[in-house]
Amino acid sequence: MTRRAVATAGIIICALAAADIAVAKPANKSVDGPDNGPVNESVDNPSKKSSKPAAEDAAAKEETRFKLSGLLETGFDINNKVDKSETESRIIGRGEIEISARPVKKVRADFGIEYNLRDTFIVIDKMYGQYSVTDFGTVRAGLMKKSFGLEERAGVDERWFHKRSIINDGLENLGFLDHDLTLQYRHEMGAEWRFAGGVSWSVKDSLRYLQNYSAQYNMNEAMTFIFAAVVRHYAPAEGVSTTFASSLSFRHTAAAVSEAELTFGTNPRVKTLEERDAFLFGARVQESFPVNINSKILRQIIPVAEAAAYWDDLDSGYADTQLRAGIVLGFAKNSAFQFRNTFGTVLRTQNDKTDVRRYRWDTEVVVVF
Repeated sequence: MTRRAVATAGIIICALAAADIAVAKPANKSVDGPDNGPVNESVDNPSKKSSKPAAEDAAAKEETRFKLSGLLETGFDINNKVDKSETESRIIGRGEIEISARPVKKVRADFGIEYNLRDTFIVIDKMYGQYSVTDFGTVRAGLMKKSFGLEERAGVDERWFHKRSIINDGLENLGFLDHDLTLQYRHEMGAEWRFAGGVSWSVKDSLRYLQNYSAQYNMNEAMTFIFAAVVRHYAPAEGVSTTFASSLSFRHTAAAVSEAELTFGTNPRVKTLEERDAFLFGARVQESFPVNINSKILRQIIPVAEAAAYWDDLDSGYADTQLRAGIVLGFAKNSAFQFRNTFGTVLRTQNDKTDVRRYRWDTEVVVVF
């Protein structure tokens, strides 16, 4: 049996097992919801259960909860690299499954896997446990992504483009946004403020460790600000090299959904190879316009547009600009079944001259569950 067949069989088995768990113990509320009282140990004993107050029975049922979510995506990705005279046409085949469970009070576990047809093997996206130290503070430990800007935090139902922007793609290539072994503390102050801080050990390079901090301010239900930073330490025998990446994000939800994000930091690759500080900078804005349709078939139309500019070295004399636009057609309730079509281009400006580096066209069917 080939590796692709083994990987495909594995993800199917995982999906069936997760679905069986979810059916056996359905989720009534979000796993992030508040604790609802003590455990009722006699919940599986009908004779004892009937003697308990209804409130205690409800609390017991909520104590063990599972949530299954994920994405299935298939379609075409046509990437024309103009500067290299190459055109790549690929079939998109991607699946993500996430399981979140709270087996006992104050304890939660999250597990996620991803299968990509291009890589032909299953990758662990996240795997961590969480313990609620207080009503407002939690500790997480395990494999997880960094707490960074809006694009990094966006779920599969909010990320309209098949590929991330050139900014986040560049930060990941520099080792800032990998999914690493992490110990993190998260704290809430009322409904307005959320803080997170943690330390990570890179799974790709044992000589690399990182610190991650973020603060989120919800001004109201429609307006959110996020400041986040990742400090990257590289510790070879000759000495420790420290670089960082930071982001300031803004999101406003009204008739349209508006996002703006600024990124600033130091480039560790230049610092290692050329032994000098090189500053990176990125700016991204995105607008999406959800339009609800009073139809039993087509439920929602979402035009989306995004512009991003990225300098991986402000002293290099060149900058990359990315322009993307598309339309998402949502079918079924809450746009659970989507048809996404997007077009994008990347341009490089150097010495007052702008050249097209690539065009990209993505069309895919996406199921969000």
